[in-house]
Amino acid sequence: MGKPADSPKRSRKTSSGSVASKTKKAVKTFKKGRKAAKTLNMSVGEFVVTFLLLAAIYFVWTYDKLPGNNNSSMYDGPYEVVKVVDGDTIKLDIDGETTTVRLIGIDTPESVHPDQAKNVPEGKLASNHTKELLGKNDVFIEYGEEPYDKYGRVLAYVYINDDTMVNAEILNDGYAQVMTIKPNNKYEEYFKQLEQDARNNDRGLWSTGVFD
Repeated sequence: MGKPADSPKRSRKTSSGSVASKTKKAVKTFKKGRKAAKTLNMSVGEFVVTFLLLAAIYFVWTYDKLPGNNNSSMYDGPYEVVKVVDGDTIKLDIDGETTTVRLIGIDTPESVHPDQAKNVPEGKLASNHTKELLGKNDVFIEYGEEPYDKYGRVLAYVYINDDTMVNAEILNDGYAQVMTIKPNNKYEEYFKQLEQDARNNDRGLWSTGVFD
């Protein structure tokens, strides 16, 4: 299973309106620059070379900020998986620091809760399933609209090979229920469809009655 239909794309295209607007600005800047060059006694050749060099630097600096090129803000990684805490929580090595990441939109049965009474055998099954999904892969993360919870954990959608969303796979395989906490509800409807299909087909933990 790949990304949902409305998942952000890693396109390198920009909108024609944006390009036209930036072109007009560049022309105006060029004309102003020529006037400044005359004041500085620069030759036409010197001015053109200087202008093109500055333009190239500006393009490189702003490229990811153009429409459709914001993949760097949408996805971070790849990061090494340090540990699977439980079915919906993992630890990643982010810039040399072990960081706890809570998978957005899903909730699996407890297996490591401080209150032992809340831990159930199905929680261990969910944890093992997440371990199997991740394997030895590095992962990419898409931060939520709200990037941290009250415990300081990173809230994110986690991807294997920047393509397969782990959150969705866990739901599809029947090891979690949908848990929506706004504003992190980007894929809520998609997640609900996956949950319903898993439930209808008794996949994973839906056959155990733990979610009833």
